[in-house]
Amino acid sequence: MRPTLLIDGNNILIRAVEATRRSPMHSDDGTDTSALVVFVKTISRYIREEQPYRVMVCWDSGPGWRNQIYPAYKANRPQAADEYRSTTRRMVREFLSLARVPWGYLPSFEADDLIAMYWRHAHEPVVILSSDKDLLQMVGPNPNGQPCTQIRVSSANTPTDRWDEAKVIEHHGCTPAQLPLVMSLTGDASDNIPGVRKIGPKFALKHLAAADWNLDAVTHPSIAEARDAGEIAIYRQLVDLRDPPYVMIPTGISPFMPVTPGPDAAWRELWKFLNELQLREIERRLLAGELW
Repeated sequence: MRPTLLIDGNNILIRAVEATRRSPMHSDDGTDTSALVVFVKTISRYIREEQPYRVMVCWDSGPGWRNQIYPAYKANRPQAADEYRSTTRRMVREFLSLARVPWGYLPSFEADDLIAMYWRHAHEPVVILSSDKDLLQMVGPNPNGQPCTQIRVSSANTPTDRWDEAKVIEHHGCTPAQLPLVMSLTGDASDNIPGVRKIGPKFALKHLAAADWNLDAVTHPSIAEARDAGEIAIYRQLVDLRDPPYVMIPTGISPFMPVTPGPDAAWRELWKFLNELQLREIERRLLAGELW
């Protein structure tokens, strides 16, 4: 059965921006198209490899419900807007719309939340495209028994870095479903979630395993104190995508049917966009049937 491919748009965009800062490409009017090209080529690679039945590119929508329950969430990140990244995101979304590659976001939610929503309700295999380790918790069977793997983006000349349940267990010492419990104790420095003081991954694994993976049964004094203070419950809400503290009603994802060369208006609009930005490599791949 062909899978649904869920793409973490923010993750892929950030990687594209960082990868091209020192090697920019510009259109004739001076528009920097470097990250746009890398973004398109990245999703193109994995769409061609996976041949998905459905595709959805998910995006963050800015500060949301996590900041309401924990104001310090992501407060360690620069506050100033990255205008270059914002401009590139607008171009990427315009390309996706013109190429008929589905994308979406929901106010107050992150791309991770949308990916988790589609994962929970999928009735076909799921492949997640992202280098975000938080999403590894969904690897393995979803609530409907459908298999899920995660592809972590790698360079063009290296094999696909695919994570299944066995690989998660090998690298993290627990099942994907147990990862949110570990993260509830260790926190996530990249998101400014502190976790329990002086509790690292190995220590968390040890005490959770001893308590048969029941957070309420962990007896370590520091963990018990943080649990009684309600801190661990907040951290778990922030990191747990499998059992979130919200309800999201999914919208359906239509079968993937991208725009292809032809006499229709959709192709003319897409070609105009590509031509104005001098995206010659993307044009060539589209015309040769090598993009999707």
